[in-house]
Amino acid sequence: MKVVCLVSGGKDSILALWLALHQFEVISILTVISSCFESLLFHIPNSQYVAIIADMLEVPHQIIMIDSCNVEEEINALKAVLTESGAEAVITGGIRSEFQRFKFNRAAYLANMKCFSPLWRVSPKFLLSELIGNNFNVIISSVSGMALKRELLGKKITPDLLKELQQAVPESELSMIGEGGEFESFVLDAPFFPACIDILESKVHWDEYREEGYLEIIKIHCRSKNIS
Repeated sequence: MKVVCLVSGGKDSILALWLALHQFEVISILTVISSCFESLLFHIPNSQYVAIIADMLEVPHQIIMIDSCNVEEEINALKAVLTESGAEAVITGGIRSEFQRFKFNRAAYLANMKCFSPLWRVSPKFLLSELIGNNFNVIISSVSGMALKRELLGKKITPDLLKELQQAVPESELSMIGEGGEFESFVLDAPFFPACIDILESKVHWDEYREEGYLEIIKIHCRSKNIS
């Protein structure tokens, strides 16, 4: 089956892409870049670097630019691109958001194709253990409230960092994967990447009043892996 993968560069969509590459013919990677930082559908920080990931995987990449915070306009823009993609299904990294699941399924339905979310309802603890156990290098690229601090930005997700997150938000398992907006991530390396991404320059943007912010990646370097 020919599929297109929605990839933001975050841990969930990159893991879903990895699974899709094992099961389907991935004919393209699609990244939505919205000017709206309050978007309820799309991961925002540093998504432009998905083009680098697609290039190293030798998979065609397409960017949708959306200049709106209106969900229906986002869905219509996605539907238009999916219709022209030539794919039979779209793959997303959704885990628990019923809102996102409904909207992405609707866009796929309007484009006359299927929508698969291979991580749907996977245990957050299992998902994080899979990422860590398979040597994904994932950093936190944004945080929003929930007692999460500026110091987390740019940190690699490790067992020790997970303990820190658990102490900050002990009541919520959902917050441990960030799908509720608590944090967003960016993947610098994965077991199927032929090269890893090094951050050479970055900048932290922080709103003291709202206690939220993001890490802007300004300059990167792709370092080839030594495969013996």
